[in-house]
Amino acid sequence: MNTIRLSSFVLLVCSLAWPHYQGPAGNGHDRKRWADPPEQHNSTHLSERADPRELKKDADELARLSQTIPSDVEAISRGLVSSSLNERLKRIEKLSKKLRDAVERSKQ
Repeated sequence: MNTIRLSSFVLLVCSLAWPHYQGPAGNGHDRKRWADPPEQHNSTHLSERADPRELKKDADELARLSQTIPSDVEAISRGLVSSSLNERLKRIEKLSKKLRDAVERSKQ
């Protein structure tokens, strides 16, 4: 009978304490800098850099495609919808994302 009471008490204490347990390393604020792994600069980082010629080509294509959009939008107001408008808009989105990612990588 005493064993059951003791076991119940231990389970109760553990269940109350568990939400406050943060593990052996704490919440991360108390860790020392030497405990963090060193940053590694390897060859994959260099291969992530975009080719400037390719970026220029993509930017030119983006500019060319975007120049066609206003006339297509005006045609929509007249009831005419270009069959390739959706594909061009998707291509614009893809090119802009690619260029945006290249700019973000160059900041690092």
